[in-house]
Parts: sequence; structure tokens; C-alpha cells
Amino acid sequence: MAKERYFNGSASSKRGYELVIDFFSNIGASREASMYLKMFRDIVPWRFAVVLISNESMERSSRTVALDLAYLSGLGLYPVIVLDNLQNLGGKLVRPVASHSPKTLKPGRRIRKLTTINSSLVASVAQAGGRAISIYNEIFSLRTPLPGDPDFDFRLLVDYINLVPIRSAVRNHQIPIVSPVIMDTEGRMTVISSEKVSKALCMRLNPQKFIVISDRGGLLNRDGHIIHNIILSLDYNSLVSSESLDTEGREQLEAAVRILREVPDLTLQIASAENLLYELFTVKGRGTYLRAGHTIMMSDSYEGLDLGRMREILENGFGKSLVDDYFQEKPHRVIYDKDYHGLIIVKHLTADIFYLDKFVVGTQWQGEGMGGPLWRELTKHYKKIIWRANPANPINRWYMEQVDGFQRSGKWNIYWIGLSPAEVGALIDRVKEIRRTVV
Repeated sequence: MAKERYFNGSASSKRGYELVIDFFSNIGASREASMYLKMFRDIVPWRFAVVLISNESMERSSRTVALDLAYLSGLGLYPVIVLDNLQNLGGKLVRPVASHSPKTLKPGRRIRKLTTINSSLVASVAQAGGRAISIYNEIFSLRTPLPGDPDFDFRLLVDYINLVPIRSAVRNHQIPIVSPVIMDTEGRMTVISSEKVSKALCMRLNPQKFIVISDRGGLLNRDGHIIHNIILSLDYNSLVSSESLDTEGREQLEAAVRILREVPDLTLQIASAENLLYELFTVKGRGTYLRAGHTIMMSDSYEGLDLGRMREILENGFGKSLVDDYFQEKPHRVIYDKDYHGLIIVKHLTADIFYLDKFVVGTQWQGEGMGGPLWRELTKHYKKIIWRANPANPINRWYMEQVDGFQRSGKWNIYWIGLSPAEVGALIDRVKEIRRTVV
């Protein structure tokens, strides 16, 4: 079977691609946007993204949401949209709706209101030139157990999800807009947790991104500022112990922990409606970016390592071919993510000075907090290290924040940590002459 792609090759899709690059060029992010667009082409279409939109955001920013969805539709990108459930029920990723509690909005009225919101958003997307379709209770089997407790485990839903309506929508170039409703065998409909529907969809779809649209725009600290990047394996304990998050931020963090514990490869982003495109097409976005974290491994040889995956990540990250005999030369140490999403290769230079030969993160995982843990392991084990980089390498700005010294020498930028001027002077020519191994 031919591999399905996002872009159908039409003139409008190709023009859309150019418009995205032009748009993000204005903020200096065209390279990131190009990277993500190319990546989105090669994944199964309905695994692009799951987007949970809070009711508050729909009330205040429905026009913005519709315009962005129409824009994505024009690009041939079809995120699965899940609407909020209009009540404080089963989750903390979005702000509870104060004006519509279960006591003030009866079940039948809730369903009618959800239907109206869904249909209205579909119409607004169409008015803006895009294509979307409403999906109500069709994504759940009639055999789905009706959860009586708001705190039910979202995994209860996973095995009962019917993906046919979502796949059909995407194949017909429509964005699926899902209402969190279950119908039982007697035709009775029940509104359930939109957060848990979203998380169940994430477990089944394994999307590239899970984005929560919230008016707060991210997790806020007690000063009201967004915390932009959280790697749970590194930051969770300090965030909790320092009490730096406000009350709602702590609740959102715990909700994020629950989903990332079950879907550890997921990227979870919390942002405002105005910043949806930035979250999709730039590395850092403008909201809060959450990842479970990474397991860093080390080896003093290539023995037992997956050289095929190492070659793949090196060629992917550098955008060039690795020489055939690269792995024949023994490393001093390989520092790598257990899933081979990123790695560092160090080689020996002199008695106590080492050469950073390769530092790479695959394009698909750039901006996901991979580089930091790898770099921390490097500096933990090496006090004296030197390396070079092409002056056009986009990581050079980051390198300048890590180093003790830098010198431009011929075709290379030379960087070092822990070296004296005499040691640098003795090694610069040697480093410049090391053979190129990605060509």
C-alpha cells in the first residue's frame, strides 16, 4: 500500500507551504517551520496533532481558532480537535468553566450546547476557506463502559475508540472536530471528560503533538509569567518543592504528569489560541512545552550499540552522509539517548584533553530538551574539551553560551572548555586538520 502523505501535491498545498515559510521568515523561524512541515509530510495524516480547546478559549477566540484551522486545512494538515465539555469534569489541563457547572446546565442542554458549538466552529472554518466536519458520539463503540465517576481512568476509553470517523474525515481533507460524548446501547448520550477523551486519543493515535489551548497561554509561576520549557525528569521535583507554580499551574502540571507517564514519547504543549501556529511550526513555541524526559546512556566503545540507528541520526541531524569507515575508529566515549534520538561522540586528543567529535539531535526531536541532558553528561565527565563547528551551524549561538573560549580560524569556529591559552594554541591547528566525516 502506498504511504499516505499530508500534502496531496496540489498547487494550493504547495503555495501553502511557501506561505508558511514566508510567514515564519518574518520572525526568524523559517528553518524551524520548514523542518516541521517536511516532518509532517511523512507521518500518517491523522497522527499530526490532537488539540484540546478549552471552552473559555472558544468563547473568546473562536474566530482566531477558525482562521488557524482553515489555514492548516489549506496546507493539507488535519489536527484532531477535541472540544471542552462545558463543565468541571474529569481533568485539570483546562480551566474549569465557572459559569456552567453540572447543577446549572442539565445533561440534555449540555449536549445541545456542545452540538451548537461544534457546528458553529465547522461553519466558521468553512467561511474562512477551510474544511472541517463535526464528530459527536461516533468515535466510541456502543459497548464503551459509561464512566459514572468523574475521576475514572482515561485508559478505560482507549480500547473502545473507533478511529474510522477520524480517518474518513482526514481522507476527505476535513479537520475532525470531536465532541466528548458517549452513547450507550439504548441511545442515551453522556458528556464525559474532554481531557480524558484527548488523552485516550493520544494513546491510540500517538500524535506528533498534543496541544492544549487555554486562555492562560501556558503554566504560570506565582509572578504570572509563563514557564516555557519543562522536562519532567529534570524539573518536576524542583517545581513542586519550590512551590514556584500557582495553584492552577500545579494542577495542570500534575495532569501533564499523568498523560506523559502513559504516553512518554508525547510532546504536550499548553498555549493560547493566538499562538497555535507557533506551537506547531516552531521549536520553542510561545506557551509551555512539556516532555517526560530522556534516559541517557554511555559506552566506551561501539560494541553492542546500534550502528545503523547511530548512522541514521548522524546523517539526519547533519543533513549529510557519514563516511563509510567512521565507526572503525574507536571513540573515547559515546553518550546517547536510549532511543537514539540524540548522541555525543568524544575522542581522545592528549593526556587529559578530549575532542568533541559529534553532537547531534535528530531533526524530529530538536527543541524537545534532548540537548541539555546530553551536554550535562558531557561536562560531568570531561573538564577539558575542544571542538569545531561550521560558522553557518545554527547551534553556534548556543555553543557560545556554554564555552570558556572561542576563536574563528579559517573555515571553522573553534570552541573549548577548561583549556589554558597555551593548550588552545597547541591544539588549534590539529583540530582544524581533523578529517571531515560528514560530507
